[in-house]
Amino acid sequence: MLEFLRRFYGSLFGKIVTIIVGFLFIVGFSFLPYIMGGGGGATSPQNVATVDGKPVTVSAFYRYYGNLENYYRESYGKVLNNTIKKYIAEKTLSSLIADKVLENRINDFGVSVSKHYLANKIAGIDTFQKNGNFSNTVFTSVLAQNHMTPAIFEKHYKNDIDRHFMRTIIQSSFSFNKQQIADNYRLQNKSVAFEVAIFKTKNNAYKFIKKIVLSNTGFKKLGMQFKAKIVDFPLQTNAQLISSNKFKKYNFNTAVLKAASSGIKGKVSLVPISVKSGFAVLKIKSVRFPAFKLAASKKFSVYRNYMFEKQTEFLDDYVRYLESKSQIKLNNQLINKIMQRV
Repeated sequence: MLEFLRRFYGSLFGKIVTIIVGFLFIVGFSFLPYIMGGGGGATSPQNVATVDGKPVTVSAFYRYYGNLENYYRESYGKVLNNTIKKYIAEKTLSSLIADKVLENRINDFGVSVSKHYLANKIAGIDTFQKNGNFSNTVFTSVLAQNHMTPAIFEKHYKNDIDRHFMRTIIQSSFSFNKQQIADNYRLQNKSVAFEVAIFKTKNNAYKFIKKIVLSNTGFKKLGMQFKAKIVDFPLQTNAQLISSNKFKKYNFNTAVLKAASSGIKGKVSLVPISVKSGFAVLKIKSVRFPAFKLAASKKFSVYRNYMFEKQTEFLDDYVRYLESKSQIKLNNQLINKIMQRV
């Protein structure tokens, strides 16, 4: 369910957006702007989806989308093209549905936010303060400017706090050991040396693969017999490979990167990879895993980042499980219109 909204998670941009959403929630950004932010179409009564009969409104979508877009632009100074805007829109819908799924299960988690706690949290919001203290006049004025009553704001804000506690409960149940971190570091920073044979036609590439698998002929020698262009890549990490002149020169893509990083020594890719310069076949020459020897401060950073990444993955998996137990209905007609507008 909602798998079409999750396809972008594997991309670099998808990871950045996911990290931003997580960061916004940690620092509290998602509370006030998400509840009161602007955005086109905010007065529409239509719903983009329902979760167990509870609506995900189009106004909530535009508020969340607008603030996520603004935060990304402010943080990274990027000009957002249509592809990036679509990614943000997909992440917005996915996040709002996940929020609603959690909201519907507050009682199951035993989460309860008292009126006193809620009042203290609201009083601590800078937007509602004057001269360092909470001002009821400022509070009601800001809400009035956003066409919202105190009761509605408090309800939405309480839901945000409830979900925050639920996420914390879920994430805190995830555990890991230091060996996992060391192994992950080695995998993320491994270097791979490989060679590529580039063919003009897919048919020739397949003939080469069949021949190389059944014979003892050297990769380069056989490739030249098939009139392929042979390109050699020395030991490099993924980051070094992407920034290398050869990678750019031959217009290699993420499929080449994946084949190189996931291979083992001596392995030949059994399916030609379509690249701008033809069809590529790879052979892994060697793989080197670095030792996990870092300064104390660097190790702490690695531990922290790994913990955040894995806790986020665990949270996503658990929410995905809850989604599978929920009745989610998408308003595809409205969603398609929104995707065309962003």
